Amino acid sequence: MSFIDFTIVEIKDLEDAILEYIKDNYKKESLELDAQSQLTNYINELDDDLYCMIEYPYVDKMYRDSYYSYYSSKHNEYNRDCIRITLFDTKIDFDDFRDINEKEKLQNSFRGFFVIRPTFSSIIGKSLIDKRAFIDDDFKICSYEGEISVNGVKLKVKGFPHSSQDHESISCAETTIWSVLEYFGNRYADYKPTYPSHIINILNKYSKQRLLPSNGLTVDQISFVLKEYGFGTSIYSRDDAYNEELENIISYYIESGIPVIAALENESIGHAIVIIGHENDEDLDVDSTPHQKLKFDEDDLDYIDNTDIRKRFIVNDDNLQPYRAIYLDTPVEHYPAGTEFEGARIQSIVVPLYKKIYLEVVKSKQLSLSILSDETLGYRPNNGFVFKHFLTSSRSFKEHIALQNDLNPTIKNIIILKKMPKFIWVTEIYNRDDFSSDVAEALILIDATEANEIGIDALILGVYPEKTIAKDDNKFVYLPTKFYIYNTFKNNLT
Repeated sequence: MSFIDFTIVEIKDLEDAILEYIKDNYKKESLELDAQSQLTNYINELDDDLYCMIEYPYVDKMYRDSYYSYYSSKHNEYNRDCIRITLFDTKIDFDDFRDINEKEKLQNSFRGFFVIRPTFSSIIGKSLIDKRAFIDDDFKICSYEGEISVNGVKLKVKGFPHSSQDHESISCAETTIWSVLEYFGNRYADYKPTYPSHIINILNKYSKQRLLPSNGLTVDQISFVLKEYGFGTSIYSRDDAYNEELENIISYYIESGIPVIAALENESIGHAIVIIGHENDEDLDVDSTPHQKLKFDEDDLDYIDNTDIRKRFIVNDDNLQPYRAIYLDTPVEHYPAGTEFEGARIQSIVVPLYKKIYLEVVKSKQLSLSILSDETLGYRPNNGFVFKHFLTSSRSFKEHIALQNDLNPTIKNIIILKKMPKFIWVTEIYNRDDFSSDVAEALILIDATEANEIGIDALILGVYPEKTIAKDDNKFVYLPTKFYIYNTFKNNLT
């Protein structure tokens, strides 16, 4: 009778233990330099206090898909089983998985998993890891809660999926598409996860040449696949008048909890990564952020756009470990100098939007600023105010409002009971001195399902320090209602 083999080790012994499993089960005495470096670097980013359970054989659905669609047809023999490593931040024993009283301990200490696959040019397979498993976890990301079975016990973990490319059946483009669909498919009922072979099958309708082995995908191909899975994608490129504001556009969408696929280019290579979050806001340097100007009557007021504040963004790059922090103007800063990636920058992005979001970010920002500065529909904030703009679901925003203890009860009821579309653009206005304390003084809510060319009719609510403006059928209603205290919305990223 054959059994699944489990071994528990401290993380300091994990690399040697994995190499033993590879030697015993894949009959491979040593790894190529690139694969060995990949494994070493991956483990070095994890917290020093973790305990790790190694499991073999493990059936990984993502690798099995590549195996049956590609590797099984090759002359050389490839193993179809993987090794899985599950991570815990507390010492665990095998008996813990057979004791019902230890279930809570296992769940509280569980930090996710990653897979070792028998593709020896690139061995790191699928992972879903809690950010707390890493040495540096001072950031916020798009995440979903996944559930897996570990030694017979079901455990949950929150994170964003990651995998390295195998350089044959999947390239960087396929891994970014897979991870985005894995995220949306596990978080929202409107979408479904996929496998690499399904992506290839969709592209076969689009391509005039074979797609295996993979040579990568273009931005148009990435967008095409996402549209086939039900998204209303938007593409922004430096070649299409977005050169100066591409980084701002990325920031707006990340603040909205929407992962963005970014295409990197230099003279010799193209590469795709997925941007999934940013560093925490508490220590950002707002004072050195350049100011923009907005006309009020005959005056210009200075303001700070939140997306102009320099910050690091969190990316999943299939050549690196999960959750690497970069500046958007130096997206390959973690690559050694002198590699083919040197000097690459973000050339274009693909944004997977809900298909009924018709008001895209550039138009919605312009509309929000025009409403704010309108003599009738807006109000005049203090000079140097901070402007924060993002997309969210009306359901999520109303839940946020319902939990605001210090908000004016009348305002709370107006927002919660107001009929709204499924998605809204939200603008939060801050006095400069209140921005770091997350207390906004005004809100503007805009219908995200209106067309890009729409005017002020897209305004749903304007909630200001001394008045509220609400859309009622085809007219605006003015209420002399004070705002009181409103704390910033943070539900999009965790």
